[in-house]
Amino acid sequence: MSVSLSITYFYLMIFLSYFFLSSIYDIKSRSVPNILHFLFILLGFPIFIYFNFNQVSELNSDLIINSILRFIPGIVLALISIASGGGLGIGDAVFITVSAFFIPLNYILTLVISGFFTAFIASMFILIYGKISGKALYSVSLPFIPFMLPGLYFILRDMEYTGGLL
Repeated sequence: MSVSLSITYFYLMIFLSYFFLSSIYDIKSRSVPNILHFLFILLGFPIFIYFNFNQVSELNSDLIINSILRFIPGIVLALISIASGGGLGIGDAVFITVSAFFIPLNYILTLVISGFFTAFIASMFILIYGKISGKALYSVSLPFIPFMLPGLYFILRDMEYTGGLL
């Protein structure tokens, strides 16, 4: 029990590191380096396998489908990024896809929905400010990953192994 619990906390700390490093890069340069994504794929994949496949006695279709479903939001965001010509950055889609190694589908959807909602609110304030000040702020780009922070709060609040930390 304590070994599993310590692995779970380690896993959570890896994800939080990934989230905050990606947020910092996204704020500073509007992009996240590919090496950062790759590093966290290498860190997340073994633990993803451990938690999802190693602890079960036999593989069944539900387990495989649930594991694959985690990656669907990131793939959908990548398709939106391609279709919008980069309106939503491909790095944001890669971030969500890599996050699937660390958190389940409901938490990924929480991140994405909170990110879109808070980015919408910030965009409205920017557009209203631009209208009031007479500036054309329609082409302002926003880093998307930091706007997922409210979703991270809800995730940490609900995670069973944080003990309702927040």
